[in-house]
Amino acid sequence: MSAAYLVMYEGKPEDPGAFLKYYVEKHVPLVWAFPKIRAVEVQRGVDRGEGGDFFLIARLLFDTVEDLLKAIHSKERAVARKDMSNFPAFKGVVRRQIVEIMEMRRGE
Repeated sequence: MSAAYLVMYEGKPEDPGAFLKYYVEKHVPLVWAFPKIRAVEVQRGVDRGEGGDFFLIARLLFDTVEDLLKAIHSKERAVARKDMSNFPAFKGVVRRQIVEIMEMRRGE
């Protein structure tokens, strides 16, 4: 069963454009260095009157939970965590969650 590491930015940066630019151009390349990472998705929250508290959710995909655990305990992840001090100002909470992915196909 595949797995994902969710990093959820609940709140709002002082300058959303600068935060997103730094995250995509500087931080994501560091994340791509994680061992056994298969994919990186950056999902930006859109508030169209439906509410929503998350500015951004990063979804890091791995083939197994074991691969994910190796990655989050790696020296490459330590480099990425250190980079968070370079992020443009963000007011809020950063939450992290490991999830197993259960794919649901139509009709199953």
